[in-house]
Amino acid sequence: MDVSPEGLAESLAELVRIPSVNPLHRGPIADAAGPIGETALAEHLAERCRSLGAAEVVLDEVVDGRPNVYARFDGHTDRLVVLDVHTDTVTVEHMTDPPFDGRIEDGFVWGRGALDTKASLGVILALLESWRTADVRPEPTLLVVGSVSEEAGGLLGAARLREWIDERGATIDQLLVAEPTELAPIHGHKGGAAIEVTVHGKAAHSALPDLGANAIQAMAHVIAAYEAEHRRLQDIAPTTELGTSTVSVTTIQGGTGGNVIPAECRITVGQRIVPGQVANDVHERLIAIAHEASPLPVTCTPLLPPQADGTFGSPAFYQAPDGDLVGLLAEAAGTRPTVAPFGTNALRYSGLARELVVFGPGRIDDAHQATECVSIADLARLADAYKSWLQPR
Repeated sequence: MDVSPEGLAESLAELVRIPSVNPLHRGPIADAAGPIGETALAEHLAERCRSLGAAEVVLDEVVDGRPNVYARFDGHTDRLVVLDVHTDTVTVEHMTDPPFDGRIEDGFVWGRGALDTKASLGVILALLESWRTADVRPEPTLLVVGSVSEEAGGLLGAARLREWIDERGATIDQLLVAEPTELAPIHGHKGGAAIEVTVHGKAAHSALPDLGANAIQAMAHVIAAYEAEHRRLQDIAPTTELGTSTVSVTTIQGGTGGNVIPAECRITVGQRIVPGQVANDVHERLIAIAHEASPLPVTCTPLLPPQADGTFGSPAFYQAPDGDLVGLLAEAAGTRPTVAPFGTNALRYSGLARELVVFGPGRIDDAHQATECVSIADLARLADAYKSWLQPR
């Protein structure tokens, strides 16, 4: 019933060799490797799960022919647990290694997605294959999910999974979101809101600036107001390990020439949301700050899709570190529960399961780099943790 480290590595390498670059991260190298997007990997995953005895396999188109995959493996009980693994990867255009060779070398599996997050998918598939051969099943009923659009595009696959679960009236006991966490169970991370702010001015010759309305100068007032809001938030005592909320202006565009008063200036600004903040209130405050600070007309546009109830922003994900699943995974992996600075699909799953944890092998610091790999030793530790969680017999 055990899978050798070599078997785990081969299971992952097979997935790495199937390109699944998020369409928003496409480029010449990705285009040359095959169809952009998650479709090829989703179809492979669906066929693999059927061959492993899944009681039900669903390809659920989310957007533009990019499907989520839901594969249900019946257990000895009807208690439902979910493993959510996003199937998209980031760009490969800056990689210095062959992005999709999936080579196994020096104790690692290499290639885009090996770490983030095909490792978790490769391990669970290898375990399911070994359990089928041994004629055993997990104790709970397991839903393996391959979700699209985590790396870019607003967590659309996670939002659709939530809708699908609600449509079925299913109750999830435990939901594990796969991400690189160094095999430490993550019980919280910040949420977020993000908008694009456009200041509308009037063009004029720079020799006669009073005939125009300088959008860049007006935007300087807006940026200063966001910096003041960030400083205000730092004076609020945090209520959890996640710390304080933060505001950041991350891009700016404006102007058409050195001798033209700019008629338009545009920025993107985001706020990281902590427990106790209402996400839509944060979104609305970001908009209000721009309107109050700018001496010129302003347009604000959401950069994230709305929640199911039509509100904007994602609330923080946080739960106490003493949950059953958190403790089980920490003990199995020999790690300690912690919180994370990055966001995941968990932002779309608030209240969807009794217990929600983010967990997986490797370091987030190593994700999205010019090379990508995950250690085979970590794959073996992950397999042990999954066996503790799912208790096959």
